[in-house]
This record gives sequence, structure tokens and C-alpha cells, in this order.
Amino acid sequence: MSAERLTGRVLVDSNVLIYATLRNDPRHEKALEVLSLRFRGQIDLCVSVQNLAEMYPNLTGPKNNLPDSPELARRKIESIAGLGSVTVLPLTVSITRRALRLCQGHDIKRQQYFDMQLAATMLEEEIGILLTENTNDFNFVEGIRAVNPFTDLLC
Repeated sequence: MSAERLTGRVLVDSNVLIYATLRNDPRHEKALEVLSLRFRGQIDLCVSVQNLAEMYPNLTGPKNNLPDSPELARRKIESIAGLGSVTVLPLTVSITRRALRLCQGHDIKRQQYFDMQLAATMLEEEIGILLTENTNDFNFVEGIRAVNPFTDLLC
């Protein structure tokens, strides 16, 4: 999917946000390009407060080669949350209920709940495109198209 065809509301997943903060990661530049989509008039770039919360354990944990200090992780997350022209979406009881129905309908258990919570946020907010490295986690959810910005042409 090219950036020219990418329009409307688009949600950016946590992994893309994390890579945008990791200068030594090979995906860093592409993640920054994704965030720059917010300057295109036809795109409303969104993140969920869930995405922001998911950043902290990943930035400070062992998956990050050199884990960030709590202070640095906080600054990175606040920086993403404060980006101009990015809509930060709340979590609501309605989203939780919809996520639980998605989990039941797809026999989702354990940590995969959070993928369904993100899908429920998108469905509630009428967002059809998710930019994520983990497309397989969402491809079965009707109404959502998961696009990998690191393998698909966006910018």
C-alpha cells in the first residue's frame, strides 16, 4: 500500500512507536517516516493510550538491547504522546466489552487479549488501517487491515 492510497484514520502500533525511539535499530528511519505521515492532510494518525503503555515494558526490558532507564522511557513515551497532529485515543468500558467479545469469538486467551483490545479500539473509532510489524495478530479481525510499514511501501 503506497502512502498516496493511505487516507483517513490510521492507527500506529506500539512496535512502530518503539522503533521510532531506538536510533540504533535498523527500523528506526522507516518508523520515523511512518510518524511523518501525520503531516499529510488526508491522514489522521492515531495511537491508543494502550500503545503508549505498551512502550514502557519494552523500552525498559530485556528485549531492548540496552534497556532504557525509567526516566528515559518516560521521556520517550511523553514525546510520542505529545506529537502534534497525532490523535491519542482513550480506553473505555465500551472498548473493553468489544475486546472481550472479540476474544470470545476468536478463542483468544492470555496476552493476546491486548491485540483484541487494540482491534476493539479501532473498530469503536472507525479506524480501518493498522500500521504494525505484527500483521498476523490482526489479519483475522473483520474491518481491520494490518499493514507492515517495514515491508510494504508507505512513504
